[in-house]
Amino acid sequence: MPEFLSQPMVEIARRLDLRGPNPWLAVLGPPTASATALDELQSELRSFLQVPTRVFSLETATFEDLQEAMQQPGDDAVVLTAGADLTPEKWSALDVMRSALERAGPIVLWMAPEAVAGLAESAPNIRSFIGSSIFVAAPDGGIMTEGERQERLKELEEHYRLTGEEIVRRAESKQLPPEPHFVEWLILLGRGDLV
Repeated sequence: MPEFLSQPMVEIARRLDLRGPNPWLAVLGPPTASATALDELQSELRSFLQVPTRVFSLETATFEDLQEAMQQPGDDAVVLTAGADLTPEKWSALDVMRSALERAGPIVLWMAPEAVAGLAESAPNIRSFIGSSIFVAAPDGGIMTEGERQERLKELEEHYRLTGEEIVRRAESKQLPPEPHFVEWLILLGRGDLV
C-alpha cells in the first residue's frame, strides 16, 4: 500500500518536508479522541519542521479571514480542520480560492473520515493537490497499524458483503457511490487515487 503505510505522526511531518513548496496532505482523524490526536500531530509538526503550527476550522472561519491569516506568516504549518458536516458549498468555496491559499508553509487537512467524500466531490482541485497523500489516524493518535487496517477492512467486507477487489472494480468503472464508508474503504486499500 504505497501511500497508506502504517506510520507515526513524525513520518507525516517528514513527508510534508519532502514535498517541497506549498505541500498539501490530508489526515483522517479518529472517531474518538480526535482532539488528542490533533494535538499530537501539531506537536510532531512543530518538532520535525521546526516551525509554529496553527489550526483553523473550515466550519467557522470565513474564507476572507482564512486567506489573510494563512499568509501572516506564510511559512509556518497550517492545519485546516473539516468535520463530517462541512457543507458542499464550503468545500467548493475552498476549492475556488485554492490559489489564494498558496503559501511557502505546509497545509494539512485534518478531516473526519466522512469528510473525504465532500472533498472529492466538491473540491477536486484541492483533492489533486493532496494526491495520494491521505493518512488514517488511529484512536491513539498514531497511524493505524496493519492489524487495525486489516480488521477494519474485514468489518467493511462483512457489513457490505463485498470484497476489496469488488470495491476497486466498481470505483474504477465509476459505479461506486461516494459514500463515506466506500471512500474510507478505498483509502484503506491504498487506492485513494480512485476517490
